[in-house]
Amino acid sequence: MLPLRAAAAAAQSGLPVSLHAVRRLAAVAKPLPVPWPAEAREELVTLLGAGEATVGVWEALEAEGLITRLLPDWERVRCRPQRNPVHTWTVDRHLVETAVRASALTRRVGRPDLLLTAALLHDFGKGWPGDHSVAGEIVARDIATRIGFDRADVGVIATLVRHHLLLVETATRRDLDDPATVRSVADAVKATGTLELLHALTEADALATGPAAWSTWPRLRSSPTW
Repeated sequence: MLPLRAAAAAAQSGLPVSLHAVRRLAAVAKPLPVPWPAEAREELVTLLGAGEATVGVWEALEAEGLITRLLPDWERVRCRPQRNPVHTWTVDRHLVETAVRASALTRRVGRPDLLLTAALLHDFGKGWPGDHSVAGEIVARDIATRIGFDRADVGVIATLVRHHLLLVETATRRDLDDPATVRSVADAVKATGTLELLHALTEADALATGPAAWSTWPRLRSSPTW
C-alpha cells in the first residue's frame, strides 16, 4: 500500500512526488491482494479527492507504471485519443480531470467515495469495443469488486458508469414535462441517493470534457429539481 499512501499524502499536502521516490516505490512495491484491504481503497479515494494536486501525483505514478500495476485496465485507456472533438483531453487524462472536478462536489453527496471512484472509472469502456457505457459497466463492476467495495456499492458504481450520459441525453433530447421521461430516469437510477451521485458525476464529467460541454442552458436543464 506504500505507493497509494505516499501518493495520497503528497496530493493532500499539495506536494510533488520526486522521481527518485516514485522509482523507489516502483522497485519495492508488491501486488495488492484481491480484494484490496480497506486501507488501500481509502488511500485511493483520498488521492482522487485531493483536487488539482491529484493530476501531478497521478502522472508521476503513471510514468513508472504504478497505475497500471494497481489498475491493469488502465493500460487500455492510457493515452487513448477521444473520438469527439469536444473533448480537451485524452481518455486517461479526462478520467483524472473528472475526478478532480468531482472532488469539488463531494459535499453535495452522501457517498463521496462512490462519486470519486465512478468519476475515475466512467469512461473505461472506451478501451473496449461497442458502446462504452455498456462495456464500462462490466469493467467498473470488476474493478470496484477488485478494490474491495461490497456488493451494494459495486452495484451503485456500475449503475453510475452505465448511465453517466443519461441526464445529459434526457435534458437535451427528451420532453421534461412528459411523465414518461421521469419514469425512464427513475427506472434506470432506482434510488434517490444514486440520482444525487449521478447528477454530480454528470456535472464533473461535463466540466472535465471542455468548455463546449457545460454551458448555462444544460446546467439549468440537468438540475435535479426536474
